Parts: sequence; structure tokens; C-alpha cells
Amino acid sequence: MMRKFIERYPALTIGLLLAILIGNNCLTFDENGYIIYCPCMGRFGNQAEQFLGSLLFAIDLNRTLVLPPFIEYNDKHVNFTPFDKYFRIEPLLEKHRVLTMENFMFNYAPTIWPREERFILCYSARGGRGESDQDCNPFEGNPFKPFWYHFNVTKFVRSLLHSPLATQFTEAKYWKAPYKNIKVLAFVGAPSPFPTSQEAIPLQRHVKFSDYVGSVAEKFRLDRGFVDDPYLAIHMRHGSDWMKACNLLKENDMTQLFSSDQCTRRIGVEVKLPYQICTHSTEQIVSDVRRALNDLNKNKNSSVIYISTDNDDKPLWRILSSKFPEQRFITPTATYSNGASISEYSEHPHFIIDAYLLSNADYFLGNCISSFSAFASRIRIYSYQRGRTTRFFANDLLKQSNNLKDEL
Repeated sequence: MMRKFIERYPALTIGLLLAILIGNNCLTFDENGYIIYCPCMGRFGNQAEQFLGSLLFAIDLNRTLVLPPFIEYNDKHVNFTPFDKYFRIEPLLEKHRVLTMENFMFNYAPTIWPREERFILCYSARGGRGESDQDCNPFEGNPFKPFWYHFNVTKFVRSLLHSPLATQFTEAKYWKAPYKNIKVLAFVGAPSPFPTSQEAIPLQRHVKFSDYVGSVAEKFRLDRGFVDDPYLAIHMRHGSDWMKACNLLKENDMTQLFSSDQCTRRIGVEVKLPYQICTHSTEQIVSDVRRALNDLNKNKNSSVIYISTDNDDKPLWRILSSKFPEQRFITPTATYSNGASISEYSEHPHFIIDAYLLSNADYFLGNCISSFSAFASRIRIYSYQRGRTTRFFANDLLKQSNNLKDEL
């Protein structure tokens, strides 16, 4: 029982031990203050991207950033995973002052964020049930209420609307004087735009997977039989919800959607996004996989393709496997070879295993629009210097429309 608690709440466990051993009198408080927020927009990819913008905002305000847990959705249930279960704290501390929310709430909040001094900030009033038009309504909706209640924050004494100030690092200097007497700036949502600013993206190099993530991902590779094999990893989005989002590109002329900047900034110009860059035909997938394998096999002989996806499309896996009979396809619930399933599994890998395997693959093919692909591509480029082996499905359509050469 104790072991499970320690594994699930490592920061809280450390905080408890420190409090018992040395007491709060030995804690050092940041005189410049703290930033705390609910990562309440979207799933892991969105949360990870807005974290970078929030970190940059904290750096420019010179306040300690409180690292929120990751919000995970399991059917109708909301779960909270401490930040340091997935990522190491030490590399972040080399860049700026941070601490986990579990640590902050247990050790620091009783002193510097007492209940009578808890304000909540938002750009403009959020709709609520009969609430004031000057209210942030921080508990309105899911996951807002479960997030704050998880930390026993059940009331804010006042809402502070910060319009016209934006939570952009470029406006950080304008925040210092008006809010200098508020030790904890608590935001309804992440103090970062989405997609985040280009200036925040290089901070990805300070985000390192935890030993826990590395161990469970390598165990997965061992269990699925490719622990020592070079592999091509592909991230495919073609679930029903994703297809609805892609339809926006059919109905509108758009130059940006979700994390599309990861592709468009490489060609250096603003372009209309084609529908096929969001969801891909089988022919496009086969073509891009073949080219990726040709590139990869110049240096390494790969016989494994790992698939991370939001839709376990078994007929498609069989088609792809028959097109590349020399490859083993590791899919969420089966391994395919030469068009047939050779082994099956009952559970899908956890998304953090996907994130690790995409980031560490010998070659990566992602989705230009997806923030989950963007997470992997940022780590590959800024932490592993693997930009030349980081590509995207149908990316040539962007270059063709502009008659531009690949800049990578």
C-alpha cells in the first residue's frame, strides 16, 4: 500500500517526509511570488504545450512556477498525475524555479496562500449559473471543479479580471507593478496562448522523461519484442473526433489549426492548410512510410514500425503490413507481419509510453496538426537533435503549394 502511494505521489511523499523531519521553518519562500494554474484545456498534448508558455511567462515575471498535475480522462472520470511522475524536476530547475503542486499545497500554501488570500485570475468573466458578470467562476465545468477540489481549494475570495493584459511573455513587464502585492497568481487556465509562442518552444530541452517513464516504456518494448531493434514510429490521428476537427479545413481557408505551426514554420511562409495534412489516405501513408524507411535504412536496418494512434484500425494495419512484408507492425493491441496478426494483446499502451517511444524512435512520422505529435517533435529536435529524422505525413503538400525546397 505504501509503495503504491509513493509511486503515485512522489512529490507529496517527499513533502511529507521533509515536513516531518525538518518542519516548515526551514522552507525558503520566493519573495517574488508564485504562479499556479489549472491545465484545463485539452489532453496531454495541449497541456504539455501550454506548460512551455506558462514556464516562459513565469520566467519573465520572475516568479516560481507551480507545476500542476497532468489531467487525464478515463471515460467520465478525471484523474490527476503529479508532474514529476512523468518528468524530472532537476533539468527544469537548471532553467528556472519550479516546484510541484503537491509540494506547494502541502508545504507552502498554509503560510503564503491561506484561504483568506486566495484570489483567482481570468482575462474576462466566465459564464456561470446566476453568478456575477465580474466572476471568473473557477469551479464551473469539468475539469475545473475537480482540479481545484482535488487540492482542497473549494473557495476563492475574489475574482480578478486582468483584461486587457494578456498572459504573454511579451507583456510580463506590465504585470509586475499591479500585482506585486499578490504572492500567488492563480489562473483559471494556463497563462499561455495555444498554440504556444515560438519563443517558448526551445524550453522543451529542459523537459526530460522520468526514470519511471523510461522503465515502463522499455519494459513495453521488451514485452512486445523490439527492445533492441531500430524502429520507425508513426503517429496517426484518424478517430471520429479528429475527423470532425479536420473537416474545419474542408469548410474554411485556414493557415493555422492546433499545432500546425510545427510544419509551417519549417517552410517559413504562411500557407493554406490542405485537408490531407490533417487526415491521410492509405496511399499517402504508404508513400510517406516507404520514404521514411528508405531514409532510415541508409544508416540502420529497421524491421519494426511502431504505431501510436487514437483509432486501432485493424483493417488498415493489415493493409500496411501487406505493403511492407519485411516489417513487423507494433500496433496498440496486436503485432502484424505480412498482412496477418501474429500476436494479440488486451490492453492499449498508456499515452506516456506512446510519447516516450515516439520521442526516442530512430525515425518519426507525425501529424502536422496534432499537439501530441508536436510534443514528440519538440523533444526530438531540442533534446535529441533528431530534426533530420523527424517528418510529417503529407508535409510535401505544403512545399508543393509554395514551390519551396525542404529546409531540413
